[in-house]
Amino acid sequence: MSSLTEDVKHESERGELLKVLVDWGLEWMPFYELRSQIQSRTDRRLSDAELKFQLNYLEQRGYAERKLLRAGVADVELLVIRGTSKAADLLGHVIPPDPGVAV
Repeated sequence: MSSLTEDVKHESERGELLKVLVDWGLEWMPFYELRSQIQSRTDRRLSDAELKFQLNYLEQRGYAERKLLRAGVADVELLVIRGTSKAADLLGHVIPPDPGVAV
């Protein structure tokens, strides 16, 4: 795949991720639910590594937050993600477009 094609694919994936996170009301959502929502919206299954790559970008740009919840007694971990108000502003065209996110 060419570099340009790969860039467009990544921009589109990031845009879809933001739409899911904003549609979720900027509330925390489980990682597995985000993966499921993306798959149902795009008919494409992103691997955990691909999804985390896109989340890293969105987090570094201030559009998403994530945290790991732990239940020590049960030894259970749950990764949760939420969109930020900056993400909602980007989708609502309140702030200038981001060239790395197709909205």
